[in-house]
Amino acid sequence: MQLVEIKKLDLVTNTVAIADGVGRDHDTIIKLVDRNKSDLEEFGGVGFEIRTFDTNGGKQKQRVALINELQTTLLITYMRNNDVVRAFKKRLVSEFFRMRGALASKKLDRNTSRLEYKPMTDAIKHEREAAGKSIAPHHFSNEADLINRLAIGMTSAKFRVHHEIDKKESIRDYLTPMQIHCVTELQRANTVFISMGWDFDQRKEVLKGMFDRNHRQPLIEEQHRLAA
Repeated sequence: MQLVEIKKLDLVTNTVAIADGVGRDHDTIIKLVDRNKSDLEEFGGVGFEIRTFDTNGGKQKQRVALINELQTTLLITYMRNNDVVRAFKKRLVSEFFRMRGALASKKLDRNTSRLEYKPMTDAIKHEREAAGKSIAPHHFSNEADLINRLAIGMTSAKFRVHHEIDKKESIRDYLTPMQIHCVTELQRANTVFISMGWDFDQRKEVLKGMFDRNHRQPLIEEQHRLAA
């Protein structure tokens, strides 16, 4: 199980990973979070999710708390020290430090993806105006969903429903680093293809080829790492 993960452009760990690391039952750790929630929230909001885990008896759903580095440090001070807990503390500090590089890279790619979305919409607008065609909102959303279906396997609307994301929030904050990178690269290529006058089906076919060659395997490997 991944010890530290990126969640909405922040680094967090979860109570299942903590329980595994310190050799305690998950119920013990989640109860510790609930008892000290007001203390933990002095260092930011505590998030909760319902996650499904594989067990010997099949799949089991658990309420899991997501806490940041300061909250995790505080929570561990409420535990009795022993060799296992001390070893976990050292591993946790090291993993938060390592993941700061991945977080910085994701923030950079997210900003690049956001900035490069406008050139793609400008290219759509220019090509339709040059051809004397009308412009409607779906002309832009169709291009975004073309890329989203490749990079994340669904449209942004479905992604929002699947991850319970408010319409006011950007889905980019919920994408993995490799997904953000994939979106950025495909957006950049699509802008060029639109400017060259390629039709939708032609661009879709070439973008799919780019995805298969350059992004499919890294995305699969990333998902395996996240699930490990």
